[in-house]
Amino acid sequence: MIQKSQFDASASMLGYLYQVRYGLYISLEKLLDVDDPDQFNVSIEKLDDIGFDKEGTATELLQTKFHGKPGNLTNRSPDIWKTIRVWVESIKNKKIELGRVLLTLVTTQSLTTDTIASYLSVGNERNPDKALELMVKICTEDNAANANGYKAFQTLSKAEKQALVHSIYFVGKSDDLLQIRSKINRFGRQSVSYEAVEAFVDRLEGVWFKWCIEKLSQNPSGVINLGMLQDLIDKLRPEYSQTNLPAEFADKLPDIITIDEDLRLFIQQLRLFNAPKNMIELAIINYYRAFEQRTKWSVDGLLNPGELSQYDRKLCEQWKEQQSFLEAMEIIENEQDKLRYSVKLYQQCFSKGVVPIRHDFTEAYVSKGSYQLLADQLTIGWHPDYLDNLGDASNEGVA
Repeated sequence: MIQKSQFDASASMLGYLYQVRYGLYISLEKLLDVDDPDQFNVSIEKLDDIGFDKEGTATELLQTKFHGKPGNLTNRSPDIWKTIRVWVESIKNKKIELGRVLLTLVTTQSLTTDTIASYLSVGNERNPDKALELMVKICTEDNAANANGYKAFQTLSKAEKQALVHSIYFVGKSDDLLQIRSKINRFGRQSVSYEAVEAFVDRLEGVWFKWCIEKLSQNPSGVINLGMLQDLIDKLRPEYSQTNLPAEFADKLPDIITIDEDLRLFIQQLRLFNAPKNMIELAIINYYRAFEQRTKWSVDGLLNPGELSQYDRKLCEQWKEQQSFLEAMEIIENEQDKLRYSVKLYQQCFSKGVVPIRHDFTEAYVSKGSYQLLADQLTIGWHPDYLDNLGDASNEGVA
Protein backbone atom coordinates (compact mmCIF):
# COMPACT_ATOMS: atom_id res chain seq x y z
CA MET A 1 0.00 0.00 0.00
CA ILE A 2 1.38 3.39 -1.02
CA GLN A 3 1.52 5.80 1.91
CA LYS A 4 1.40 9.56 1.54
CA SER A 5 4.51 11.51 2.40
CA GLN A 6 4.39 13.70 5.48
CA PHE A 7 5.26 16.53 3.12
CA ASP A 8 2.39 15.83 0.74
CA ALA A 9 0.67 19.14 -0.05
CA SER A 10 -1.94 17.88 -2.52
CA ALA A 11 -4.86 18.68 -0.20
CA SER A 12 -3.67 22.27 0.26
CA MET A 13 -3.09 22.62 -3.47
CA LEU A 14 -6.60 21.38 -4.25
CA GLY A 15 -7.94 23.86 -1.71
CA TYR A 16 -6.19 26.76 -3.43
CA LEU A 17 -7.28 25.62 -6.88
CA TYR A 18 -10.83 25.31 -5.58
CA GLN A 19 -10.66 28.82 -4.14
CA VAL A 20 -9.46 30.37 -7.38
CA ARG A 21 -11.86 28.43 -9.60
CA TYR A 22 -14.77 29.16 -7.27
CA GLY A 23 -13.74 32.82 -7.41
CA LEU A 24 -14.17 32.80 -11.18
CA TYR A 25 -17.51 31.03 -10.92
CA ILE A 26 -18.94 33.43 -8.34
CA SER A 27 -17.57 36.41 -10.31
CA LEU A 28 -19.39 35.21 -13.44
CA GLU A 29 -22.56 34.96 -11.37
CA LYS A 30 -21.96 38.46 -10.02
CA LEU A 31 -21.71 39.84 -13.56
CA LEU A 32 -25.34 38.82 -14.09
CA ASP A 33 -26.46 40.62 -10.92
CA VAL A 34 -24.75 44.02 -11.15
CA ASP A 35 -25.67 46.95 -13.37
CA ASP A 36 -22.14 48.32 -13.74
CA PRO A 37 -19.30 45.76 -13.43
CA ASP A 38 -16.72 48.56 -13.39
CA GLN A 39 -17.92 49.55 -9.90
CA PHE A 40 -17.12 46.13 -8.41
CA ASN A 41 -13.84 44.39 -7.60
CA VAL A 42 -13.06 40.82 -6.61
CA SER A 43 -10.02 39.81 -4.57
CA ILE A 44 -8.42 36.51 -3.62
CA GLU A 45 -6.77 36.17 -0.19
CA LYS A 46 -7.09 39.87 0.58
CA LEU A 47 -9.99 40.54 2.96
CA ASP A 48 -10.91 36.86 2.80
CA ASP A 49 -10.55 33.79 0.59
CA ILE A 50 -12.74 35.61 -1.90
CA GLY A 51 -14.00 39.15 -1.43
CA PHE A 52 -16.17 41.59 -3.36
CA ASP A 53 -16.19 45.33 -2.92
CA LYS A 54 -18.07 48.18 -4.53
CA GLU A 55 -15.77 51.11 -5.20
CA GLY A 56 -13.55 50.07 -2.28
CA THR A 57 -16.28 49.20 0.26
CA ALA A 58 -16.54 45.48 1.07
CA THR A 59 -19.92 44.03 0.15
CA GLU A 60 -19.35 40.26 0.36
CA LEU A 61 -16.72 37.97 1.85
CA LEU A 62 -16.51 34.24 1.20
CA GLN A 63 -14.56 31.50 2.93
CA THR A 64 -14.14 28.32 0.85
CA LYS A 65 -13.49 25.03 2.61
CA PHE A 66 -12.59 22.18 0.29
CA HIS A 67 -12.47 18.61 1.64
CA GLY A 68 -11.51 15.66 -0.52
CA LYS A 69 -13.61 13.26 1.57
CA PRO A 70 -17.30 13.64 2.53
CA GLY A 71 -18.10 14.70 6.07
CA ASN A 72 -20.31 16.86 8.27
CA LEU A 73 -19.76 20.39 9.52
CA THR A 74 -20.19 20.10 13.28
CA ASN A 75 -20.73 22.82 15.88
CA ARG A 76 -17.10 22.56 16.94
CA SER A 77 -15.62 22.21 13.48
CA PRO A 78 -12.40 24.25 13.14
CA ASP A 79 -13.67 25.39 9.74
CA ILE A 80 -16.40 27.40 11.47
CA TRP A 81 -14.33 28.91 14.22
CA LYS A 82 -11.30 29.75 12.08
CA THR A 83 -13.68 31.56 9.75
CA ILE A 84 -15.31 33.40 12.67
CA ARG A 85 -11.87 34.54 13.79
CA VAL A 86 -11.05 35.91 10.32
CA TRP A 87 -14.31 37.83 10.15
CA VAL A 88 -13.99 39.21 13.69
CA GLU A 89 -10.50 40.48 12.92
CA SER A 90 -11.84 42.25 9.82
CA ILE A 91 -14.51 43.88 12.01
CA LYS A 92 -11.99 44.97 14.64
CA ASN A 93 -9.65 46.36 11.96
CA LYS A 94 -12.61 48.24 10.42
CA LYS A 95 -12.12 46.50 7.07
CA ILE A 96 -15.78 45.52 7.00
CA GLU A 97 -18.89 47.14 8.45
CA LEU A 98 -21.46 44.86 10.07
CA GLY A 99 -24.87 45.12 8.51
CA ARG A 100 -23.40 46.16 5.15
CA VAL A 101 -21.49 43.02 4.19
CA LEU A 102 -22.62 39.49 3.36
CA LEU A 103 -20.48 36.75 4.96
CA THR A 104 -20.57 33.29 3.39
CA LEU A 105 -18.84 30.04 4.26
CA VAL A 106 -18.86 27.63 1.34
CA THR A 107 -17.95 24.04 2.21
CA THR A 108 -17.96 20.69 0.44
CA GLN A 109 -19.10 19.09 3.72
CA SER A 110 -22.73 18.51 4.68
CA LEU A 111 -24.79 20.67 7.06
CA THR A 112 -26.59 18.48 9.58
CA THR A 113 -29.86 19.55 11.21
CA ASP A 114 -30.07 21.43 14.50
CA THR A 115 -26.52 22.75 14.24
CA ILE A 116 -24.92 26.18 13.90
CA ALA A 117 -24.35 25.46 10.21
CA SER A 118 -27.96 24.48 9.51
CA TYR A 119 -29.31 27.46 11.46
CA LEU A 120 -27.15 29.75 9.30
CA SER A 121 -27.90 27.96 6.02
CA VAL A 122 -29.85 29.43 3.14
CA GLY A 123 -32.62 26.83 3.59
CA ASN A 124 -35.85 26.63 5.55
CA GLU A 125 -34.03 25.73 8.77
CA ARG A 126 -32.27 29.10 8.90
CA ASN A 127 -32.56 30.59 12.39
CA PRO A 128 -29.71 33.00 13.27
CA ASP A 129 -30.99 33.47 16.84
CA LYS A 130 -30.67 29.74 17.59
CA ALA A 131 -27.24 29.71 15.98
CA LEU A 132 -26.17 32.62 18.19
CA GLU A 133 -27.42 30.84 21.28
CA LEU A 134 -25.35 27.76 20.44
CA MET A 135 -22.26 29.83 19.61
CA VAL A 136 -22.38 31.80 22.85
CA LYS A 137 -22.58 28.55 24.81
CA ILE A 138 -19.90 26.66 22.87
CA CYS A 139 -17.28 29.39 22.93
CA THR A 140 -16.99 29.09 26.73
CA GLU A 141 -15.65 25.53 26.40
CA ASP A 142 -12.02 24.44 26.44
CA ASN A 143 -10.94 23.52 22.94
CA ALA A 144 -7.32 23.97 21.87
CA ALA A 145 -8.10 23.79 18.17
CA ASN A 146 -10.80 26.48 18.38
CA ALA A 147 -9.42 28.60 21.23
CA ASN A 148 -8.53 31.59 19.04
CA GLY A 149 -11.90 31.50 17.31
CA TYR A 150 -13.77 31.30 20.62
CA LYS A 151 -11.74 34.16 22.06
CA ALA A 152 -12.29 36.35 19.00
CA PHE A 153 -16.05 35.81 19.14
CA GLN A 154 -16.14 36.65 22.85
CA THR A 155 -14.48 40.04 22.21
CA LEU A 156 -17.59 41.21 20.38
CA SER A 157 -20.36 43.04 22.15
CA LYS A 158 -23.80 41.46 22.34
CA ALA A 159 -25.05 43.70 19.52
CA GLU A 160 -21.99 42.92 17.39
CA LYS A 161 -22.44 39.20 17.89
CA GLN A 162 -26.04 39.42 16.82
CA ALA A 163 -25.21 41.55 13.78
CA LEU A 164 -22.38 39.20 12.80
CA VAL A 165 -24.44 36.03 13.05
CA HIS A 166 -27.33 37.56 11.10
CA SER A 167 -24.86 38.42 8.30
CA ILE A 168 -23.54 34.85 7.99
CA TYR A 169 -24.72 32.27 5.46
CA PHE A 170 -23.44 28.68 5.20
CA VAL A 171 -23.53 26.79 1.91
CA GLY A 172 -23.02 23.06 2.38
CA LYS A 173 -22.24 20.17 0.02
CA SER A 174 -20.74 22.63 -2.42
CA ASP A 175 -19.72 21.29 -5.80
CA ASP A 176 -16.23 19.87 -6.20
CA LEU A 177 -13.60 21.19 -8.63
CA LEU A 178 -15.01 19.35 -11.64
CA GLN A 179 -18.59 20.31 -10.85
CA ILE A 180 -17.61 23.97 -10.50
CA ARG A 181 -15.95 23.71 -13.90
CA SER A 182 -19.19 22.33 -15.33
CA LYS A 183 -21.06 25.33 -13.94
CA ILE A 184 -18.50 27.71 -15.47
CA ASN A 185 -19.08 25.90 -18.77
CA ARG A 186 -22.74 26.88 -18.56
CA PHE A 187 -21.69 30.51 -18.63
CA GLY A 188 -19.49 29.65 -21.60
CA ARG A 189 -22.49 28.34 -23.50
CA GLN A 190 -24.02 31.80 -23.25
CA SER A 191 -21.07 33.19 -25.21
CA VAL A 192 -20.00 30.56 -27.75
CA SER A 193 -21.31 27.50 -29.56
CA TYR A 194 -21.44 24.18 -27.75
CA GLU A 195 -18.42 22.80 -29.64
CA ALA A 196 -16.24 25.72 -28.55
CA VAL A 197 -17.23 25.85 -24.87
CA GLU A 198 -14.35 23.79 -23.44
CA ALA A 199 -11.69 25.69 -25.38
CA PHE A 200 -13.30 29.05 -24.56
CA VAL A 201 -13.49 28.29 -20.83
CA ASP A 202 -9.93 26.90 -20.83
CA ARG A 203 -8.75 30.24 -22.21
CA LEU A 204 -10.92 32.26 -19.84
CA GLU A 205 -9.79 30.27 -16.82
CA GLY A 206 -6.15 30.48 -17.91
CA VAL A 207 -6.26 34.27 -17.96
CA TRP A 208 -8.17 34.30 -14.64
CA PHE A 209 -5.53 32.17 -12.92
CA LYS A 210 -2.82 34.45 -14.34
CA TRP A 211 -4.61 37.51 -12.95
CA CYS A 212 -4.98 35.87 -9.55
CA ILE A 213 -1.27 35.05 -9.39
CA GLU A 214 -0.39 38.61 -10.39
CA LYS A 215 -2.67 40.13 -7.76
CA LEU A 216 -1.47 37.75 -5.05
CA SER A 217 2.12 38.69 -5.88
CA GLN A 218 1.45 42.35 -5.15
CA ASN A 219 2.01 43.83 -1.69
CA PRO A 220 -0.62 44.46 -0.54
CA SER A 221 -2.66 42.02 -2.62
CA GLY A 222 -4.46 43.59 -5.55
CA VAL A 223 -8.00 43.31 -6.85
CA ILE A 224 -9.55 42.29 -10.15
CA ASN A 225 -12.16 44.66 -11.50
CA LEU A 226 -15.28 42.85 -12.70
CA GLY A 227 -15.27 45.15 -15.72
CA MET A 228 -11.96 43.52 -16.72
CA LEU A 229 -13.60 40.11 -16.62
CA GLN A 230 -16.50 41.33 -18.76
CA ASP A 231 -14.05 42.91 -21.23
CA LEU A 232 -12.10 39.65 -21.41
CA ILE A 233 -15.25 37.69 -22.23
CA ASP A 234 -16.22 40.26 -24.87
CA LYS A 235 -12.73 40.07 -26.37
CA LEU A 236 -12.52 36.28 -26.48
CA ARG A 237 -16.07 35.61 -27.70
CA PRO A 238 -15.54 36.64 -31.37
CA GLU A 239 -12.49 34.37 -31.66
CA TYR A 240 -14.71 31.33 -31.15
CA SER A 241 -17.29 32.20 -33.81
CA GLN A 242 -17.84 30.20 -37.00
CA THR A 243 -15.89 32.79 -39.03
CA ASN A 244 -12.90 33.05 -36.69
CA LEU A 245 -10.49 31.05 -34.54
CA PRO A 246 -8.52 31.94 -31.41
CA ALA A 247 -5.02 33.34 -32.00
CA GLU A 248 -3.16 31.81 -29.06
CA PHE A 249 0.40 31.64 -30.42
CA ALA A 250 0.86 35.03 -32.05
CA ASP A 251 3.53 36.03 -29.53
CA LYS A 252 4.93 32.60 -28.62
CA LEU A 253 8.53 31.63 -29.31
CA PRO A 254 10.21 28.22 -29.48
CA ASP A 255 12.36 27.35 -26.49
CA ILE A 256 15.52 27.05 -28.57
CA ILE A 257 16.50 28.33 -32.02
CA THR A 258 19.69 26.75 -33.40
CA ILE A 259 19.86 27.81 -37.03
CA ASP A 260 23.20 26.25 -37.95
CA GLU A 261 22.33 22.82 -36.54
CA ASP A 262 18.73 22.68 -37.74
CA LEU A 263 18.41 20.20 -40.63
CA ARG A 264 14.67 20.34 -41.18
CA LEU A 265 13.71 20.43 -44.82
CA PHE A 266 11.99 23.81 -44.75
CA ILE A 267 15.25 25.34 -43.52
CA GLN A 268 17.27 23.48 -46.14
CA GLN A 269 14.88 24.93 -48.70
CA LEU A 270 15.80 28.42 -47.53
CA ARG A 271 19.49 27.61 -47.69
CA LEU A 272 19.10 26.71 -51.37
CA PHE A 273 18.76 30.42 -52.15
CA ASN A 274 21.20 31.60 -49.45
CA ALA A 275 18.52 33.05 -47.16
CA PRO A 276 20.00 35.29 -44.45
CA LYS A 277 19.88 34.16 -40.83
CA ASN A 278 17.14 36.65 -39.91
CA MET A 279 14.89 35.15 -42.58
CA ILE A 280 15.59 31.61 -41.37
CA GLU A 281 14.91 32.62 -37.77
CA LEU A 282 11.54 34.09 -38.73
CA ALA A 283 10.75 30.93 -40.67
CA ILE A 284 11.51 28.79 -37.60
CA ILE A 285 9.29 31.01 -35.42
CA ASN A 286 6.39 30.94 -37.88
CA TYR A 287 6.74 27.18 -38.33
CA TYR A 288 6.57 26.71 -34.55
CA ARG A 289 3.59 29.05 -34.13
CA ALA A 290 1.60 27.52 -36.97
CA PHE A 291 2.34 23.93 -35.92
CA GLU A 292 1.37 24.56 -32.29
CA GLN A 293 -1.72 26.58 -33.22
CA ARG A 294 -3.01 24.08 -35.74
CA THR A 295 -2.45 21.27 -33.22
CA LYS A 296 -4.26 23.22 -30.49
CA TRP A 297 -7.23 23.93 -32.73
CA SER A 298 -7.45 20.24 -33.62
CA VAL A 299 -7.18 19.05 -30.01
CA ASP A 300 -9.80 21.60 -28.90
CA GLY A 301 -12.20 20.43 -31.61
CA LEU A 302 -12.56 23.89 -33.15
CA LEU A 303 -11.92 22.88 -36.75
CA ASN A 304 -14.43 21.56 -39.24
CA PRO A 305 -13.72 18.12 -40.77
CA GLY A 306 -11.04 18.48 -43.43
CA GLU A 307 -10.57 22.18 -42.76
CA LEU A 308 -6.78 22.05 -42.45
CA SER A 309 -6.45 19.99 -45.64
CA GLN A 310 -8.64 22.48 -47.50
CA TYR A 311 -6.57 25.35 -46.14
CA ASP A 312 -3.31 23.72 -47.23
CA ARG A 313 -4.77 23.26 -50.71
CA LYS A 314 -5.52 26.99 -50.85
CA LEU A 315 -1.94 27.80 -49.92
CA CYS A 316 -0.65 25.37 -52.57
CA GLU A 317 -2.85 27.10 -55.13
CA GLN A 318 -1.44 30.46 -54.07
CA TRP A 319 2.07 29.06 -54.43
CA LYS A 320 1.32 27.73 -57.91
CA GLU A 321 -0.26 31.03 -58.90
CA GLN A 322 2.74 33.09 -57.81
CA GLN A 323 5.04 30.52 -59.39
CA SER A 324 3.26 30.75 -62.75
CA PHE A 325 3.42 34.57 -62.72
CA LEU A 326 7.16 34.48 -62.17
CA GLU A 327 7.76 31.80 -64.76
CA ALA A 328 5.88 33.95 -67.29
CA MET A 329 7.97 37.03 -66.48
CA GLU A 330 11.39 35.67 -65.55
CA ILE A 331 14.11 34.28 -67.79
CA ILE A 332 15.91 31.49 -65.94
CA GLU A 333 19.17 30.53 -67.65
CA ASN A 334 21.71 30.13 -64.86
CA GLU A 335 22.10 29.65 -61.11
CA GLN A 336 21.93 33.39 -60.40
CA ASP A 337 18.59 33.55 -62.20
CA LYS A 338 17.36 30.63 -60.10
CA LEU A 339 18.41 32.34 -56.88
CA ARG A 340 16.67 35.57 -57.90
CA TYR A 341 13.55 33.60 -58.87
CA SER A 342 13.56 31.79 -55.50
CA VAL A 343 13.73 35.01 -53.51
CA LYS A 344 10.89 36.57 -55.53
CA LEU A 345 8.67 33.49 -55.20
CA TYR A 346 9.23 33.39 -51.45
CA GLN A 347 8.54 37.12 -51.16
CA GLN A 348 5.36 36.92 -53.25
CA CYS A 349 3.94 34.02 -51.25
CA PHE A 350 4.64 35.77 -47.95
CA SER A 351 3.07 39.04 -49.08
CA LYS A 352 0.38 38.46 -51.70
CA GLY A 353 -0.15 34.78 -50.83
CA VAL A 354 -1.03 35.17 -47.15
CA VAL A 355 -4.53 33.67 -46.91
CA PRO A 356 -6.58 33.60 -43.66
CA ILE A 357 -7.83 30.19 -42.61
CA ARG A 358 -11.19 31.81 -41.83
CA HIS A 359 -12.66 35.12 -42.89
CA ASP A 360 -12.17 36.95 -39.60
CA PHE A 361 -8.85 35.40 -38.59
CA THR A 362 -6.42 38.24 -39.23
CA GLU A 363 -3.15 36.88 -37.79
CA ALA A 364 -0.60 36.11 -40.55
CA TYR A 365 1.54 33.66 -38.58
CA VAL A 366 -0.66 30.65 -39.36
CA SER A 367 -0.47 31.26 -43.10
CA LYS A 368 3.26 31.98 -43.11
CA GLY A 369 3.99 29.03 -40.84
CA SER A 370 1.80 26.72 -42.89
CA TYR A 371 3.87 27.55 -45.97
CA GLN A 372 6.87 26.34 -43.97
CA LEU A 373 5.00 23.16 -43.00
CA LEU A 374 4.28 22.48 -46.66
CA ALA A 375 7.88 23.26 -47.60
CA ASP A 376 9.03 20.80 -44.91
CA GLN A 377 6.99 18.10 -46.64
CA LEU A 378 8.42 19.19 -50.02
CA THR A 379 4.83 19.76 -51.17
CA ILE A 380 5.99 23.22 -52.25
CA GLY A 381 9.41 24.78 -52.72
CA TRP A 382 11.15 28.03 -53.56
CA HIS A 383 14.14 27.03 -55.67
CA PRO A 384 13.23 25.67 -59.16
CA ASP A 385 15.30 22.55 -58.45
CA TYR A 386 14.23 21.98 -54.83
CA LEU A 387 13.03 18.41 -55.47
CA ASP A 388 16.23 17.46 -57.26
CA ASN A 389 18.32 18.91 -54.42
CA LEU A 390 16.29 17.70 -51.45
CA GLY A 391 14.28 14.71 -52.62
CA ASP A 392 16.90 12.27 -51.36
CA ALA A 393 16.98 13.99 -47.97
CA SER A 394 13.23 13.45 -47.71
CA ASN A 395 13.58 9.77 -48.47
CA GLU A 396 16.23 9.48 -45.77
CA GLY A 397 13.75 10.80 -43.19
CA VAL A 398 15.49 14.08 -42.38
CA ALA A 399 13.11 16.18 -40.21
